Amino acid sequence: MFVSSVNRQGYPRICCVSKLKDRGFREIVFVTSKRSAKQGKAKHFEENSKASVCFRREGDSLTLVGEVDIITDREEMLRLWREGDRAFFPKSIDDPRIRFIRFRTLEATFWIGGHFRTLKYKRSNKPASPEACGGGMRRIGRAR
Repeated sequence: MFVSSVNRQGYPRICCVSKLKDRGFREIVFVTSKRSAKQGKAKHFEENSKASVCFRREGDSLTLVGEVDIITDREEMLRLWREGDRAFFPKSIDDPRIRFIRFRTLEATFWIGGHFRTLKYKRSNKPASPEACGGGMRRIGRAR
């Protein structure tokens, strides 16, 4: 999946990340590294929670606009941890560079089967319910 953060100058910065989990297209969690105190997506997200996520599969795509928060709850971080990430984060969740990011969708634009559809959602601090998540993620951007 591709995620876009906004830098200090107000420009988007797009990069590829691996999805850890999702609740449909309403909530997506991924991990990234805070390698720099001055730049990079983790730093951008600390300063500006606005983000966009994009998936593409064959001729279909899903573009999401929303906000992120950095997960700091240790129990949740332990549940999200993947041993394969130890190559990047040798100290597991105690690595000072690791950042688990939760993206929450405010707007979703689908291009599936040659048709557009845009949906808007209310801002919420609660996790999205499975019923509210829809089926678009089953076809595009499956979690591994």
